[in-house]
Amino acid sequence: MKVIGWGKRHCKQRFKCKNCGILFTSNRKEQRIKNRFTWFKKWVLERQTYKTLSRDSGYSIDTLQRTFYTLLEQAPQIKIIKRGQVNLRIDATYFKKFCLLAYQDDLDGYTQLIRFSDGEHYVEIKEDLDNLIRLGLQLESITTDGHKSILKAIKKSISDVKVQRCLVHIQRMCLLWLHAIPSMNQASNFEV
Repeated sequence: MKVIGWGKRHCKQRFKCKNCGILFTSNRKEQRIKNRFTWFKKWVLERQTYKTLSRDSGYSIDTLQRTFYTLLEQAPQIKIIKRGQVNLRIDATYFKKFCLLAYQDDLDGYTQLIRFSDGEHYVEIKEDLDNLIRLGLQLESITTDGHKSILKAIKKSISDVKVQRCLVHIQRMCLLWLHAIPSMNQASNFEV
């Protein structure tokens, strides 16, 4: 196929086929995935919904889902960084088909370990903590959302480490339990 450059459209090089006269732009799969990685980061880190991402990016929800699951299949290998005293954050994010457990260093947010699972299970979390200790990680404290299996795994693996509940999770639970406008029945209970 013989092509010639035919100007630019939307900041992309456009080409014209000399045989049939069709105009097109080059779409390399690697570049397409790289361009969509921005939206993937917003989905994972900022927990934006598919609907919001679709509206902002112009991609359909199906396209975003296909791209995100392709990126998740190519997850990089994580290297554990040994530091003097590590304050670890343990949190899980639930996706449609799986759960992602992340073990992050609170100092700089470096992810020491991740696990793909179907939930927050005691056996898996205990195994992860044991492996981190075996690999030389010295834990000073662990911050978690207070999930029972995580707390149980910490107690069994490292009973002497300081454990605290994440303030964001506490605030989120308080907002779920408390109403902005209490009903009349609740208001009458608090009258003096």
